[in-house]
Amino acid sequence: MKNQRGVTFIGMIFIAGLIVMGAIIALKLVPAYIEYATVVQHLREIARSPDARGASPREIQMMFSKRAQIDDIKAINANDIEVTREGDSVVLSASYQTKVKLFGNLSACIDFEPSSGK
Repeated sequence: MKNQRGVTFIGMIFIAGLIVMGAIIALKLVPAYIEYATVVQHLREIARSPDARGASPREIQMMFSKRAQIDDIKAINANDIEVTREGDSVVLSASYQTKVKLFGNLSACIDFEPSSGK
């Protein structure tokens, strides 16, 4: 008789469970990263706009607020945006945390630091 090779049924169920668990976690975390990418995109667009060069920090924050309202950004608001000037250009940055409920009493806390700089 030859010995059988391969994965047992229990092993296959265990592997499938790990894959499903990983997929569930990834699907819950992806929206937070999409929102982060949108925030970075808006910060870069505002920093490159000619209107921002002569605007006050409050006016720049209002520009972000309008864009955030259109794209339904809830993780960060206009008051969280820090405006600094480097010569002729404007650099926008922020720092915020997002808490994502995974399942049960388990949550993921993600720290983001978007910036209009490189």
